[in-house]
Amino acid sequence: MWLREWFKKRNQAPLIIEERLKILALSIFLQDRLLLERLGKQNNWELRFTNSPPEAFNWVSRSQFEVILCDRNQPGYPWREVMDRLAKSSPRSCIVLISPVHDDYLWRDVLQSGGYDVLRRPLRPEAVLHLVDAAIRFISPVPSS
Repeated sequence: MWLREWFKKRNQAPLIIEERLKILALSIFLQDRLLLERLGKQNNWELRFTNSPPEAFNWVSRSQFEVILCDRNQPGYPWREVMDRLAKSSPRSCIVLISPVHDDYLWRDVLQSGGYDVLRRPLRPEAVLHLVDAAIRFISPVPSS
């Protein structure tokens, strides 16, 4: 699995602690949050949950996240503007919109707003793991031999 390959460090002393994948989750429904917490523990992810776009903007200004999960329903904040601002603040992050609908129109809209992909709600473990795996390959492609 690419996720495990991403964590491997070559030619390093054995005492160095391996890096953890950093994921920021913005305004995630409770059911999805519980799933993410379980997957995070199983896969040694460093998860940070926020309850509002301003809180997320604050976090991305202070820290780099490989993956940012952004719920489509942001009371008082249009999701396109939230994604655009996150993309500008954290250009190396894969920003994923979580939405109850997923179609080509929405996917193109997400890409135009600086996002990476769309995950359909309610989240399913295999879909989350597949997306995180793809995001890691996108961020850190494995060099061909």
